[in-house]
Amino acid sequence: MKNIYFLQFTLILIKVLIAMGEGFAEDQGNNDTIFRPSARIGFEMSYPARILFEPETEQFETSIDIEFSKNWFGVLEAGILGVDVERDDFNYYSDGYFFRTGLDFNILGRETLKENDVVYFGLRYGYGKQKHGADNIIVYDEYWDTSYTTSVDGSDFESHWGEIVGGVKTELFANLFIGWSLRLRLILHETEETLMKPYRIAGFGSGGENTAIDFNYSIFYRIPF
Repeated sequence: MKNIYFLQFTLILIKVLIAMGEGFAEDQGNNDTIFRPSARIGFEMSYPARILFEPETEQFETSIDIEFSKNWFGVLEAGILGVDVERDDFNYYSDGYFFRTGLDFNILGRETLKENDVVYFGLRYGYGKQKHGADNIIVYDEYWDTSYTTSVDGSDFESHWGEIVGGVKTELFANLFIGWSLRLRLILHETEETLMKPYRIAGFGSGGENTAIDFNYSIFYRIPF
């Protein structure tokens, strides 16, 4: 089933790339004078805020998007994850990194160079790698009314996923933006774990699930070329 999802995601990505190429060729043919390439650097704000409610999980993320053709953006997002869960009967830890890359298309369009707001849809490919394990695991034996302590050695976990993204980036002041995005994620492939699933998959979401929905809130600074 995951192979079918991977094939479907690949076909969608190919179609987007073809449309991107056609759009780029059309822009070059029209010699559009209102298009000016730019790069926008972003910092994800919602994850630091979540530390107040989920102190066990720390995730930090930055991004860069480059408008290489009118209304088309190449995107790279990257970050790190740290998890430290302490319970009465176990301790769980994890740390790792992730990146996502893909394309966004601005459906709002632009009539003048002063119109920099963006309403976009896009696709992402995501990859995450982390090491996780657990110790001080207390196992109870009800028959003998005893308990013993064990652990799960740290092991590497890798995951690949696809995303469908929709969002908004609004210019507050000259070249300073705030924005949000809604993301639907689907696991394409991951390390087979027989003993323990990750508490949280770096860059994806809760472990043990093949799909995830996430909401992000970010601040950006745009650098015109």
